[in-house]
Amino acid sequence: MKLLKFVLLSVLIVLGLAMAYGISPMRPVRDVFTFTTIDAPKQKVWQVLTNFDAYRQWNPFYTQVEGKCLAGTKLRIQVQMQEHTLFYSPEIETVTPQAELAWHERLILPGLFDGEHRFELESNDAGQTRFVQHDRYSGTLVPLLMNLYQAEAETGFRRMNDALKKRAEQESALDAQQR
Repeated sequence: MKLLKFVLLSVLIVLGLAMAYGISPMRPVRDVFTFTTIDAPKQKVWQVLTNFDAYRQWNPFYTQVEGKCLAGTKLRIQVQMQEHTLFYSPEIETVTPQAELAWHERLILPGLFDGEHRFELESNDAGQTRFVQHDRYSGTLVPLLMNLYQAEAETGFRRMNDALKKRAEQESALDAQQR
């Protein structure tokens, strides 16, 4: 009986460590996906999106982003949730001008709570831009943390999408007037 308890406890410890380090196929994953169509060319949307210094002026969700828009760069981001403010420091993994910006972050150890955030821009035949935000969260803490924050994250993404749409359309209209 003692041997059985020891074996079960050992298996649980190994599974727990494996999941904490991202080795387990049982790792929970959750996605958050939002999009909007912006009446501006993707060059203008990209310009607004990557001007991190101006986020304080227009972005109600990512209210402050410090750092350069370059792959491998660490950012310092302030996120304004409904009832509290979060800070985190992701690393930019992808910068494809006028197409994609992506960063990733992890909480303490790999496999606890890892997040990958992507912004994607696509043009359509009408000269509009489809703007997509897609987060993928994985790790053992995903069920707990996402149950607490998923609705707030989706709301925040939509608020940012609306604000980006407004800002890019205004700047595009000003550019057209100046020509």
